[in-house]
Amino acid sequence: METTPRKPSALKKLFSRTMDNPIITKELKGRMRGRQGVFNITAYLSLISFFIFLFYFFLTLDGSNSNGDPDFLQTVGKAIFSIVVLLELLMIGFIGPALTAGSISSEREHKTLDLLRASLLSARELVFGKLNSAVVFLLLLVFTAIPIQSLAFFLGGVGMAEMVVSTLMLVVTAIFFCTLGLFFSSFSKRTLIATVLTYGSILISFILFILLFFFVSIFDSYGNYPPLLIDNVLTIAAWILFSTNPFFAAIISETTLVESQTLYTTTDIFFGNTALILPSPWIIYIAFYIFLTIILIGLSVYFVNRPDR
Repeated sequence: METTPRKPSALKKLFSRTMDNPIITKELKGRMRGRQGVFNITAYLSLISFFIFLFYFFLTLDGSNSNGDPDFLQTVGKAIFSIVVLLELLMIGFIGPALTAGSISSEREHKTLDLLRASLLSARELVFGKLNSAVVFLLLLVFTAIPIQSLAFFLGGVGMAEMVVSTLMLVVTAIFFCTLGLFFSSFSKRTLIATVLTYGSILISFILFILLFFFVSIFDSYGNYPPLLIDNVLTIAAWILFSTNPFFAAIISETTLVESQTLYTTTDIFFGNTALILPSPWIIYIAFYIFLTIILIGLSVYFVNRPDR
């Protein structure tokens, strides 16, 4: 009796179609077969482990801490989890753009971009091939640090919801930073220019955010608040802007979960005395950067498809 073969699932079809891209195969083999890939993973995990070791070392110097106190152990577990996540966000911001800032511009420098255009690969397949190969490697770094994060489970204070949300934020951040480097590389003629533009945009965004933070702090301490409508508009605008910063989004989301015991909404006051029900920063963060990533990918495909002048 003959049995009809099972149809592959949509997820399996998507994975197979993605991995059939020759750009991904070439980039991943070149990145993982060399010593640089092993060195990057080792250095990444060693740096995180070093900071966790320092944290434990300074805890042991303080003799007043009781290792058997459940509250103290939960505080230590939350601290370890927060340190690992913040370090991952920081290193993703450095490593991600470096993986893609020269992906297209280096092809221009080596005069091989025209050969890729003359192949059967479309501009979209070329962009997704370069992007996916970098994202896969960066996600490998993210998931290899999960065992270090899991140390917090032995001490308590961290739930599965926090682990899922932090991993989701790290994945979205990794994809965005790789896309940002690819975007500047798609129209730059030199890898150095693309790298400077990528890291410069990240630095400028952090500087503007710091200035905004001081402006909100000074305005809030001044005391003369605007009318209620403007008060609510400024509160919503400030909350959205704070939620677009990876570090503040992670910290505020964790604080909101601890204080309000809710993962999705919070009540906070920036201006005046009106408390608004606002979505948790991680929700705004993920939605904003997914939207921005889609736009940058579309622009990258356009610039790669456009003939060089």
